[in-house]
Amino acid sequence: MQLNPFDDFPFHQALSPIDVPATSDSHFNDGYYFAFYRPGLHVFMGLRLHPNSNVMDGYSGVVVGGEQRDVRFSRALRPDANELAVGPFRLDIVEPMTVQRVRLDDPELGLAFDVSFRASAPAFFETRHQQVRHGRVFNDVLRYTQVCRADGELTIDGEREAVEGWYACRDHSWGIRSTMGPYAPLGGHEKQTVDPRALRLWVPFECGDDVGFFHCHDAHDGSVLDCEGRLYRAGKPPLWIDAVQHSLRYESGTRRLAGGDLTLVDEEGTGHEYRFEVACPPAHPQGYGYTRGWSDGGQPGVFRGLDVIERDRFDVSDPTLAAGALHLPPERRLGGTEFVSTITGPDGAEGMAHVEHMLYPPRPPRSGGDVPA
Repeated sequence: MQLNPFDDFPFHQALSPIDVPATSDSHFNDGYYFAFYRPGLHVFMGLRLHPNSNVMDGYSGVVVGGEQRDVRFSRALRPDANELAVGPFRLDIVEPMTVQRVRLDDPELGLAFDVSFRASAPAFFETRHQQVRHGRVFNDVLRYTQVCRADGELTIDGEREAVEGWYACRDHSWGIRSTMGPYAPLGGHEKQTVDPRALRLWVPFECGDDVGFFHCHDAHDGSVLDCEGRLYRAGKPPLWIDAVQHSLRYESGTRRLAGGDLTLVDEEGTGHEYRFEVACPPAHPQGYGYTRGWSDGGQPGVFRGLDVIERDRFDVSDPTLAAGALHLPPERRLGGTEFVSTITGPDGAEGMAHVEHMLYPPRPPRSGGDVPA
């Protein structure tokens, strides 16, 4: 154990220095996701600490011109656990819950940015997500999500572009997550149950004077498993979102999202209608390293060396292809799930949304972290 500069603050939650978690589970992690976008262009990034495997890792990249470019980076967490920087990426928390600054300079990928995220509304604190399988805590995660605007500068292949009030979002999650940390097979005598989830939507959005967020899961029979969210309207009290009615459209002959209609039902029973249209090919999270997407077939949170960087580029324009990172065999590619979209509100106001859309097959879940959580 060693002291961290944050140990000077009186916020300890365990009988150990602040960078030693109360649990020794190797799947415990704490980290961030950020994205900023306009039609036809989607920049994404993330940073995550895995204190029980002594790893800080993350990723950044862009979807533009029908191609996804990724850089993944990893380093030893200690002794610099308080420096939120790894490889070509750096995060500075300028004003907690309000302003964060992100920077990347990666000439080999042809991508650089220096952008500040400013909150458009308070962060939404999602309900704790817990799963136990065969007596083991499989997932136990907390997350908050925040709608933002982004300002700064972006350079792609030497072409510089001002980022002025672009739509953006971020989240911060921590806890035990099966898809982070070393792959650990899991089984037992009990029969594995079919994953009840058929569809997941996770949608931060800003549309005119409306700022909102919701997420929901639907079952294979169309019933709702869970739903929660919040809607902020200028000059009016915020409203809880208690239900979401959706009609989704897909590209012809595929399972790739094209757009849809949403009715957000608030706590008073009033419906708020929005229509969204996908405005950029989707980002593929396996390019981030998620779901065993590193080139060694492993998950994030695995110690790979003191400083490791890997990159890839692949086509995302054709929805009929088994698209994905080329170092993964086609049968393991999961496709795109992060859809930058334009959105139109009840009064004709316009804006943008980040639509995370995931479809789950009706089959028993794979063991040990292959199922996205």
